[in-house]
Amino acid sequence: MTPTRTAPLSALRPAADLFGDVVTAYVDVSRDNENAGHEIEVRAENLRRELLEAGAEEALVDSVSARMLTPTGHGGETSRAVVARGDEVVTDVLLAGAVPSRQHHGPIAHLHELARALADDVRYAVVRVDHTGADITIAGTTGHGEREMVSEGDHDVLHKFRGGGWAHRRFQMRVEDSIERNVETVASDLDTLVSQERIDLVLVTGEPKSCTLLQESAGGEVAERLEVLDHGGRAEGASDERLDEDVAAALQRCRSARLDAVLERLGGGAKAVGVAETVEALRRGEVETLVLLQGALDDREAYVGPEPLLLGHAREELEAFGVDAPGRTRLDEAMVRAAIGQDAGLLPLYAPVGLLPDGVGAVLRFDTRPVPGSA
Repeated sequence: MTPTRTAPLSALRPAADLFGDVVTAYVDVSRDNENAGHEIEVRAENLRRELLEAGAEEALVDSVSARMLTPTGHGGETSRAVVARGDEVVTDVLLAGAVPSRQHHGPIAHLHELARALADDVRYAVVRVDHTGADITIAGTTGHGEREMVSEGDHDVLHKFRGGGWAHRRFQMRVEDSIERNVETVASDLDTLVSQERIDLVLVTGEPKSCTLLQESAGGEVAERLEVLDHGGRAEGASDERLDEDVAAALQRCRSARLDAVLERLGGGAKAVGVAETVEALRRGEVETLVLLQGALDDREAYVGPEPLLLGHAREELEAFGVDAPGRTRLDEAMVRAAIGQDAGLLPLYAPVGLLPDGVGAVLRFDTRPVPGSA
């Protein structure tokens, strides 16, 4: 069974804590053609001009522009998200794929797009296993942090031969023992990887017998993430194209399972439905997972204060909380900031769901609202 939790966005907390004169920039820094270097320079210069026109300080703009020109070390389509305040770049994240270049200068960082990309990310391990061990590739759908490693046992006796009699049977038993030890080594290595890293899926392919033994040897955390794929393998000539199709389908199943799990909890238990209830829950620090339909709040504004949980629909609300000079921003950005400030997760929606008529809601850790009729 694949875990269905949504990951907290704690890596963005330093950016969410910023208040006042904050710059956020998203720039396509892809190096996928011979003119890429020049194109990035043009985008960085456009970014610089737009930020200066928006009123950002020149030193702050220069630090952001310079970071955009820093080599990423990656080819192909890549985007860079940078958040800065004063003379400090607080967040610098590389994303796989190109996003439209845009900038913002205002009271808080605009983290919704970055948070959505990180929330959609599925970290997975592709395990190509045979009787000697496994080749393991760890990757994610959002970033460029792909790593490869080899897991192998001693495989001291691994070649079966034709024959018969007592000596033959003993040799065959040694072969089986050696295969099992090698697979157990792979299982142990996967246990370590899953415990040390946020891996959502363990996708296994290769020799059928070794796949079966690995399923039987896998520990609890690995077992609940493990799927055996139909194609691919460790041997030369194994179809990478069919394997890629299997992996893509498994990733989509994982995302669908996340959505189903959150919607199931929205159907009962502690929840907030609609903008008003969700904003109140965010202010009280009750949110476990914020749910936002893309584009649902494009035309809505909010007011914010120095702390992420300080948000409201009107300036007077923030002034009542003791904020002398509330900042005005997009409502979706204020809500995402508040979610990050309470170590909540984000579930992005890309199509309407019946449980959330206006596309906004939250699964709550707890609910401090009085029970209707209890007074």
